[in-house]
Amino acid sequence: MALLLLDLDNTVADRDAAFRHWLDVSLATWAPGDLDAQQACIALDEDGFRPRSEFFADLRSRFNLSTSVDNLLTDYRRMTLEGFPTMDDDVRVRLAAMRDAGWKIAVVTNGEAGVQEATAECVGVAPLLDACVVSGAVGIRKPDPRIFALAADACEEALTDAWMIGDGDVDVLGAAQAGVRMVWLARNRTWWRTDVAPLHIADSLADALDYVRRENWPTS
Repeated sequence: MALLLLDLDNTVADRDAAFRHWLDVSLATWAPGDLDAQQACIALDEDGFRPRSEFFADLRSRFNLSTSVDNLLTDYRRMTLEGFPTMDDDVRVRLAAMRDAGWKIAVVTNGEAGVQEATAECVGVAPLLDACVVSGAVGIRKPDPRIFALAADACEEALTDAWMIGDGDVDVLGAAQAGVRMVWLARNRTWWRTDVAPLHIADSLADALDYVRRENWPTS
């Protein structure tokens, strides 16, 4: 048997598309015709890694919004969930083939409990998972290697047989600390860290899955 660990946002789920959906709807009300507003929001978002409370506090100030941060966050969760496209068919086919061949598959993601599980359901990956480990639910965030161990335990597999695919440096750092082989999704970026590096860099999740299958297809 072998274990595949997957990041969620911008790995399995197109978080960029969901964010753009929320942004288009919101700016139509907050700043119609403001050509700089979209780029300002994208910069403040920091590719989703900025804490949401800080992000929405800055938006309230920039757009002089009277609504609370909590209300902004509620609307954001609803609209981004609406904006997630379903998982690509080529990814679905590859994951199904891996499960049929005996792989266990788990999502390992930072984020809020309930929100990330709903995202996995929305994009259609949930039926292909043996586990979905969310930092907000377990109290451990990537790159802490313990979250990878929790996913392995949930799948009743060993990390020594595991691969991780993700788009963040926390994925690479955590995988290195956990002894997990790592494929990083470039998303038109260049790997920048000098202290740690992924085993392989892929342009898409489908390409990453093909690489993992070639390198470590189970023989049993």
